[in-house]
Amino acid sequence: MYQRGRRHVLSHAAIYLVARGLPGLVAFIAIPLFTRLLEPAAYGRYALVIATVGMLNAMLFQWLRLSLVRYLPVYANDEAKLKGTLASAAAAIIGALGLVGAVLTVLPGTRESRDVIALCWVVLSVHAMFELCCEYSRALLKPMRYMALQLVRAGSTVGVGALLIHFGLNWWGPLIGLALGMSLGVAYTYRCDWRGIRFGIDRQVLASMARYGIPLSLTVALAVMIFASDRFLIAYFMGDDAAGLYAVASDFTSQTLTLLMMSINMAVFPMAVRAWESHGREAATEQMRHNASLLLAIGVPCVFGLSTLTPGIVVSFFGEDFRAAAATVIPLVAAGALLDGLKAYHFDAAFQFVHRTIHQVWIVLTVAAVNIVLNVIAIPRWGIAGSAAVTVAAYGLSIALTIAVGRRYFKVPFPVGACVRVLVASAVMAAALWPLRSYVSPFALAAQVAGGAALYGVVLIVTNFLGVRDAIVARLYVRAKLRADSVESPDDRTGKVSAARLAETN
Repeated sequence: MYQRGRRHVLSHAAIYLVARGLPGLVAFIAIPLFTRLLEPAAYGRYALVIATVGMLNAMLFQWLRLSLVRYLPVYANDEAKLKGTLASAAAAIIGALGLVGAVLTVLPGTRESRDVIALCWVVLSVHAMFELCCEYSRALLKPMRYMALQLVRAGSTVGVGALLIHFGLNWWGPLIGLALGMSLGVAYTYRCDWRGIRFGIDRQVLASMARYGIPLSLTVALAVMIFASDRFLIAYFMGDDAAGLYAVASDFTSQTLTLLMMSINMAVFPMAVRAWESHGREAATEQMRHNASLLLAIGVPCVFGLSTLTPGIVVSFFGEDFRAAAATVIPLVAAGALLDGLKAYHFDAAFQFVHRTIHQVWIVLTVAAVNIVLNVIAIPRWGIAGSAAVTVAAYGLSIALTIAVGRRYFKVPFPVGACVRVLVASAVMAAALWPLRSYVSPFALAAQVAGGAALYGVVLIVTNFLGVRDAIVARLYVRAKLRADSVESPDDRTGKVSAARLAETN
C-alpha cells in the first residue's frame, strides 16, 4: 500500500513537472531572443522591473497564495467565504499600492520615473491576481489548467514582447506582453472559478491566513531579496548596462539548474512528507537521504557542465554584447544556485517537518543583510564577478545556519557516499569535455551536452549510484533465466511426450 502511495504521488507530481517544464522552456527562449533584440542597458531596466515586481509580489501577496492552498480543504463547505476574503485582501493591497504609486509620481525625487512606477503597479497588480488564480487551479488538482495558464503567460511575454520590441517599444515590450498574457489568464479563470464571489473580508479567516502565511511569505520574500538585491546594487554602482549583463547570466542559470532541482523536489518531497506522517522519523530520514542523492545527481553535473562549456553556451544563447560578462559570471552563479537549491529543497525540511518555519525567516533575514553588506564592499572593487562570489558565500552561510539550527528539531541526512560518486562522475565528464570547449557552435554544444550526459550516466552506473548497477544486473539475470526456461532442449520435449504416452496406456 505504501509503495502504491509513493507511485501515485510521483505520477501526480510528474504532471506538474510537465506543467512547470513546458512554460519554463518557453520562458527560456526569452533569454537568447531578448539579448539579441535589446542592448545591455535596456535588458538591465527590464530585469530591474521584473526584480522589483518579484520582491513586492513575494512580500505582499505570497501569504495569500500559501493560505489558499492550506485552507481550501478547511473551508470546503464554505469556499465563498475564503475566496471572498482572499480576493478582497488582494484588491485592498493593490489599491493601497496604487495610492503609494500615485504619491511617488508627484514627489520631486521620483517624478521623472512616473511611467516606470505606473508600469510596475500594473504588472504587479495583474501578477498578484494571476498567481492567485494559478494556485486555486493547483489546489483543485487541475494541472492541465495550471499548465495552460503558465503557457499563456510565457508565450505572451516572448511572442508579444518580441513583436513590441520590433515596433520600437524597447524594454517595455516584454513587460506589456507579460501583463497581457496574465490578464487573459485572469479573465478566463474568473469565468471558471471566481464568478459570483461576494467581496468582503471575514476577520476570523483573515487572522488564520495571516498567522499561517505571513512567516512563510517573509521567508520567500527575503530569499527573493537575496536573489535580486545584487542587481539593484550593481545598477547603483555600475549602471543599468552592468545590471543587464549580470541579470542575463543569473536568469539563464535559474531557468536551467534551478528549474531542474525544483522539478526533482516537486516529485520527491511529497513522498518524504508522507513517510514522516505515516511511518515516522526514520522513514522520513531514509527518504530525505534518497531525495538529496537525486538533487545532487542533477545539480552537481549542471555546475560542472555550465562551467566547462561556458564558451559554447554564451555563443549559442546570448547576444554578442552579453557574452564576455556572462562567461565570467556563469560558473559562480551556477555554484550559488546549487547551494540555494540544496538549502531550499533539502535542509529547510528540518523546519517544515516540525512546523517551525519561523526559524527560516531569521536565517534568511540574517543572510540577506550579510549579502547586502558584502555586495556594497565587493561591487566597487571587483564588479559583477565580485557580486556573484558574494552570492555564493551568502548561500553557503545560509546552509550552515540552517544545518546548525535545524538539527535541534530534525537532523536532515546528507548522503556522503552518493555525493562522492556524483562528484567523481561529474569530474570525469568535465575532464572529457574540457578539450572540446573551443568548439562553440550550437551543434557542437548540443553534441557536447549529449555526450557529457551519456558519459556521466555511465560512470554513475559503474560506481553503483543508488544501487543502479545492482538493479540492472539483477534485471538482466532475471531476463536471461526466463529466456533459458522458455527454450527447452529436444531431449526434454521427448521425455515429456514419452511420459504422456505412458500415462495414457495406464
